[in-house]
Amino acid sequence: MFSNKGKGLPMIITIFMIVVIIYLFATVEQPLVVCEKRNVNDLDIVVSEVLETTLDSNEIRKMVLVKTIILPDEYLVDDSELDSIMFAIEKSYQYLGADKYTITKGKDRVTVRVEVEDDETLILNNIEFFDNDGLQMRINSNTKSSDVLTLKIDDDYSEGEFMTRLKNNGYSCK
Repeated sequence: MFSNKGKGLPMIITIFMIVVIIYLFATVEQPLVVCEKRNVNDLDIVVSEVLETTLDSNEIRKMVLVKTIILPDEYLVDDSELDSIMFAIEKSYQYLGADKYTITKGKDRVTVRVEVEDDETLILNNIEFFDNDGLQMRINSNTKSSDVLTLKIDDDYSEGEFMTRLKNNGYSCK
């Protein structure tokens, strides 16, 4: 009666097209925005932040923050200042869990690398130094403070809105 021979080729073509479309959607490049800020305070202490943010469907999906604190020679008599900074930074990122950040110490610097992609919040521009009979550091953990920049996974931003927000807070973005 009716033959199925003529239906095989259109079905194969349809399945092939569906596979190609799924592959194309899976491999579409998500926008990566890189922003950085470098501050040198009156004590000649450098605080540098580089933030790589992946946006997908106008939402933050992943953030990688590398924050580096470089001390001038006068605070490098021994490792105590760098050790104190490492301790304070570790305490400030404990809310994320130990697998989300790594802290390293160089001869004149401390670097922390934070990578988040779950339901987590990052606070930027939140470290301040002053000399009060010795080096003192203040880490602002108030997410509502106007002095810091708070970003959360799944926050809604287009690429342009995100870059504008960071530029308005002193970051340069590309």
